[in-house]
Amino acid sequence: MTKEETLKALLATDLTGAEWTKSSFSGSTGQDCLEVTRVAGLGWVLRHSILTSHMIPLTDAEYLAHCNGVKANEPGLVP
Repeated sequence: MTKEETLKALLATDLTGAEWTKSSFSGSTGQDCLEVTRVAGLGWVLRHSILTSHMIPLTDAEYLAHCNGVKANEPGLVP
C-alpha cells in the first residue's frame, strides 16, 4: 500500500467506537486539546477535541517523528 493509500484508508476508517486519548495537560475542561487514536495496521488519526470531524491521518513513521521532535524540544513544535 502506498503512503497516500494508507492516509486515505485512515480517513475512511469508521472511528465511531474509537478510543481517543487526550493529554493530561489539556486543562480542566479537556476541550482545548488534541486527541489521538491508533488504527491497527494503518497508523494514527489526530483531531481537535471540539472540531472532531476535522482529522489528520499519520503513518506510524510520521507520528513517531512528530512525537520525537516534541520530546527533543525542536523549534516550531513546542512553545
